[in-house]
Amino acid sequence: MESLARLFVAATELIEAEGRALKRQVARLLVAAGLGFVIVVLVVTGLGFLLFGSYRMLAEPLTPAGAAMVLGAGLLLLALAAILYARRLLR
Repeated sequence: MESLARLFVAATELIEAEGRALKRQVARLLVAAGLGFVIVVLVVTGLGFLLFGSYRMLAEPLTPAGAAMVLGAGLLLLALAAILYARRLLR
């Protein structure tokens, strides 16, 4: 009976230790996810400013509509290249 009690105590201590380790890993994962979210927001903001600057730069020699068309076509080509690259990776 005593060995059964020791086994139970050992199992409980193991579960407790694993729970602490899991808690630390979950905390690290949440910090990494939060940082990833902040990075994505910063990258999207930076890309938005780059696109706006490109639009303003192209709007001087071209009409505003022409500048928007050039940027739109460039972004569509970039998206197409990303799609083709992703398809190639999935094969």
